[in-house]
Amino acid sequence: MDNIEKEIKEIVSRVIKIPADKIDPNADLFKDLGVDSLLGVEIFASLDKKFNIDIPENRLEKIRTLNDMIAVAKEKLNAK
Repeated sequence: MDNIEKEIKEIVSRVIKIPADKIDPNADLFKDLGVDSLLGVEIFASLDKKFNIDIPENRLEKIRTLNDMIAVAKEKLNAK
């Protein structure tokens, strides 16, 4: 796991209060991990603050798993 993946997993872990090592990167954030719209906003605000990336709303709607989130963050960081 590279540094970006680890940092994103730690952000999600902190927000949803589940230990990072217990988060399945393929689990549905909303159905399996209990992320609601408020927690989602907090997660994406933390990503923006940490990595200075803005994820458009149409992309946010397609992020269902931690792996989806990592892929979008890496794409945005590589585009800089």
